[in-house]
Amino acid sequence: MPATEFSLFRIKFIKPTQKSFLHDDEKTPGDYFKAALEDRPSLKIREPFIWHIGNLEYFSKTSGHFAVGRTSKKTVDLYDENTKNFVEVDHMESPYAHCLFDSEIGIVVIAKNNILSQRTEKIAEKIEKLLALNTGIFLDEIRVEIAPIPDPEGFIRQLSKASFVTRFTASFGGPNPFDADEYFQRPMSVYLASARGDEGSTTVKGENLDNETLVEVSKSTAATGNTASARIKRYNSSKPETIHLEGDPVKRRIDLARYSLKDVLEQFLKIYHNIRN
Repeated sequence: MPATEFSLFRIKFIKPTQKSFLHDDEKTPGDYFKAALEDRPSLKIREPFIWHIGNLEYFSKTSGHFAVGRTSKKTVDLYDENTKNFVEVDHMESPYAHCLFDSEIGIVVIAKNNILSQRTEKIAEKIEKLLALNTGIFLDEIRVEIAPIPDPEGFIRQLSKASFVTRFTASFGGPNPFDADEYFQRPMSVYLASARGDEGSTTVKGENLDNETLVEVSKSTAATGNTASARIKRYNSSKPETIHLEGDPVKRRIDLARYSLKDVLEQFLKIYHNIRN
């Protein structure tokens, strides 16, 4: 059995700045997430495909597994032994992908299925649309976002070892998860919400910016599914160059014949904590 590729995403349930009288302040992002999953929603996103969420099971109060897939009608040619004729028969096809989640932290791990899409980011987009169908999410005007968590290791290594950092830019959305950094992501998400914005970025410049502070912001930026770039000089005599924190989500290929889906989630929780810390 070939190994299955899994990718790591951040999921956010963003509340509006101007709350309606129906808005429930007591609900957490995890509450919205679990309620939407338990609906097991279906949606015709594009003809002839109907997308579904199903197979929901919990590993704990805040973690578990679900499947996302689509159904469509397909006509196949078969031979009927009784009539001794070839016939056309309609049947439903339902390819799906495994998804793992931790609603407290706000991560989703999505398995690749090439029949559904060559890119797991496209599957994540379908999950966004399905979860947004929940009545509570609709009435409270919650925006559902699922963003890839890129591997920041190379970016952070270059940033921390650079002789000089003269410019640093990071994007932000909001409000961000509980473990967002105090320097940038958390206060900027508050600013963004106050300005009624959807996303933003900011740049700091200097002759020699503090590497340690920028590394901390980079970890939080990656963990919250945002992007960053820096203008650095690797050595005193080097030419300035720009490095980027962006791209595909963190991926791992895992043999499901050897590891359970719960094991897969545990592996990705370790990966997430390594990125953040």
